[in-house]
Amino acid sequence: MKIGIAVRVNDLDYFVHQSYCNLLKKHHLDFDFVYITSSLDDYDGFLIPGGYDIHSKYYKEIPYACQRINDEMDLLDQKIIRYAVDKKKPLLGICRGLQSINVFLGGSLKQDIKNHQQENHFIQFHHRFYLVNSFHHQSIKKVADTLDVLAYSVDGEVEIVKHHNLPILGVQFHPEIIETKINALILQIFNVL
Repeated sequence: MKIGIAVRVNDLDYFVHQSYCNLLKKHHLDFDFVYITSSLDDYDGFLIPGGYDIHSKYYKEIPYACQRINDEMDLLDQKIIRYAVDKKKPLLGICRGLQSINVFLGGSLKQDIKNHQQENHFIQFHHRFYLVNSFHHQSIKKVADTLDVLAYSVDGEVEIVKHHNLPILGVQFHPEIIETKINALILQIFNVL
């Protein structure tokens, strides 16, 4: 079984942070990197990692607070999400990945929020509180119709979403950076393989 990790793009490079690779390795999952030209048929599941902001045109807003938009990343995430839905493949979205899942399934984003950039905070999940990290300035505004919210931060931001009936999960925090009790629950999305 092989997980395709969507590459991220900056001004000079295609890259995947090693922390995402380490997360999958720790859970004994094989992986490779997915580019816009990659065939998605080679993968059993997908991980869409963090990255720059999604262009707000995808949720019909003027980009008044979007930062460092990259069309290729938007198109790659959209391609993976459509494929995962069509083929019923497992998909985990982390930070921007959660936002991509929401946007490309018909939801929208708050383009700029406070108190979630490099600050740890608590979320409520399965009737328990968990401390998670936070490195984002955008969050879900309108939840896509096919997604259920599983967790909110204590200040009311959406932190975990899951598709109604497909193995698609998104988390707003970064489980690849710090090990928490919630990580094993998150990685169960790939147990359907």
